[in-house]
Amino acid sequence: MSPFVVFPYYLAWHYTRAIREFFTIWGNFIWFTYHYFSITILFKTLFSPFKKLKEYSGNVLNPGSFFEALVVNTVMRFVGLLLRSIIISAGMLAVSIVILLGLVSFVIWLVIPFVIVFLLTTSFLGIFKQ
Repeated sequence: MSPFVVFPYYLAWHYTRAIREFFTIWGNFIWFTYHYFSITILFKTLFSPFKKLKEYSGNVLNPGSFFEALVVNTVMRFVGLLLRSIIISAGMLAVSIVILLGLVSFVIWLVIPFVIVFLLTTSFLGIFKQ
């Protein structure tokens, strides 16, 4: 089969079906990255204690044990907030990188046929020039 016959079919595929599949795959990468970091769940449990560690005061009438439990629970919630915020930030950064790389890949995908034609033309001209 001649390359001159195949190339128009390739271009038709490249700019129709392949673009749709590219966006589907790109969306899957974004979905995977978002869910890998469990961003929705982390937002829902943002103020939960770290690893569900809680201190229970044995006697409500004892102010020492009450304030001890209050301090420990507050610290555990602050640690949970801090760690979840770090993971959410890393996840949002990863999602942003996936989106940026997808945009760059899409532009490269659109330009590839023109690069192929340019390289073939310049190589043939270089062969016949000498």
